[in-house]
Amino acid sequence: MRTIVAAVALLFAVSSQSQQPAPQPVPSMPAPLVEKIEVNVVNVDVTVTDRRGRPVRGLTRDEFEIREDSQPQHISNFSVVEDAAPVLSSDKESTPDRFRCKVLVLVDNLNTSIHSRNRALERLEQFVSAHFNDGHYDWSVATVDKRVHLLMPMTSSKAALHAVLREISQGVPHPELKRPSIRDEAPTNHFDPRTEISERSIRMVEAFVEENKNFDDESHIGEETMYAQASFQAIAESARSFASTEGRKMILLVTGNLPLSSSSPVDLVGASTISNHLVEVVRNSNALATMREILVREANASNTSFYIVSPEGLALEDQTPVNRLSMLKAPTGSLTVDTSAMYWLANQTGGAFLSGTHLDQSFAEFDRRSANYYALGYPTHRGADNHYHHISVSVPKHPEYRMQYRDGYSGASMDTQLNRSLRTTLGVSMQTSTLAMTLIVDPPQYRGLRAALPLKAAMKMESLQYITDSGGSHARLHVYVSVFDADGRNITLAKSLADIIIKPEESVTGPMTVTIPPLLLPKGSYRIVVAIRDELTDHVGMATSKIEV
Repeated sequence: MRTIVAAVALLFAVSSQSQQPAPQPVPSMPAPLVEKIEVNVVNVDVTVTDRRGRPVRGLTRDEFEIREDSQPQHISNFSVVEDAAPVLSSDKESTPDRFRCKVLVLVDNLNTSIHSRNRALERLEQFVSAHFNDGHYDWSVATVDKRVHLLMPMTSSKAALHAVLREISQGVPHPELKRPSIRDEAPTNHFDPRTEISERSIRMVEAFVEENKNFDDESHIGEETMYAQASFQAIAESARSFASTEGRKMILLVTGNLPLSSSSPVDLVGASTISNHLVEVVRNSNALATMREILVREANASNTSFYIVSPEGLALEDQTPVNRLSMLKAPTGSLTVDTSAMYWLANQTGGAFLSGTHLDQSFAEFDRRSANYYALGYPTHRGADNHYHHISVSVPKHPEYRMQYRDGYSGASMDTQLNRSLRTTLGVSMQTSTLAMTLIVDPPQYRGLRAALPLKAAMKMESLQYITDSGGSHARLHVYVSVFDADGRNITLAKSLADIIIKPEESVTGPMTVTIPPLLLPKGSYRIVVAIRDELTDHVGMATSKIEV
């Protein structure tokens, strides 16, 4: 068996704690084996419905218009997908996975009551049993509190899906944080006792009430921002996990109320607002807006749509008694969950916000929208510029049609996408291997309180693509090593290179091993993930191993 040693010891090492490169000198990236003229295709899946919400069929390529950053684009790829299967496709290079529906069911235990969560999962189980056959969709299930917990990797088995949904229903939401009360959005009337109290007394009491309202509003939005931050990172991680996966990718988010709705300071405070209260309200509102924007861009960078189901429905406002002494505003009507952030997040990523009032209809709507669409594609020469570009799609002759599609995309290389995926256990589980390899972990070599862990990757030489010249055959492997602790937190992500040079008289077939720079780890339990990418084809192989040091 031939042994290939990584030519570059370490290109980078990132700690998830600091997200900063290691302080030691880092070798520069060598020149690519071949200079490529990057011509990428931007895929845009568009769901078109009429005014009654029914899918519009029979549209042609010429009826669509796509713009990127306001500039018209040529539609090179055009496919029609009905009932999750392509019935017309001009994309000859597409793989079977291109139109495969892949759904991550994400259950938000942090913002959903037990009753509402279980009701939604029961309806989802019933709908899957009635409408999906094994192999029709790929499903994965995870729960969210302050972190993402993967319960089921991608599978097309309905039995596995039913089992894990029942397991979630028997659990309880995460107890670490208490859900903040929903912001008062109901119209209010002032109690007016002017016939009994002097004008001066009224002004004094109203000033006192207004000042206390400022404190209440500042406290509420501060609490909501803290609560949003807790679930924001986990949901962003879920979107990021689809980065290097192909297919029609969707996150079905079951949440009672995603607390990401900002409030205008004008609405929150009155004329006697104290300036430092206003500053705090503005600061927290800006933080919530930033979280929303990041979630949209993370999802669109992975070409993943959010379908959001909010099963909470209506919530009655706490009734506060009104009397002459309190001078408080009398509540009127019922209070609904503020769905604006959830609606916006779904809309900007090409998904939909689905009502929790009639869950059966909502899941049917999810199936109808996600399985019937037009898959458009246009070429771009931008390459991996890592900038966000906005997309707009229209059917000029039919302005009455409603369309769902992602708001934009990021020009990210395969290397960047892999780095995004390998930082989470969820991302690792979503990755499909297209390059056969196995991971060999030798016994650790202890050095005091730490141990060096030797790693090797075994694969076949003929699975790689080579450049051949008078000096022989050349290939290059990008080797990624990601380490997770016992709690699933990523503690290290490192990358190295393996340059493979085969002499003219040598064969490019047969087994080989790639020796990877050893890991230095303290004692503990770890999950080691190794991914290898062929630079010329971008094919990726991945293997994992659980170890004790």
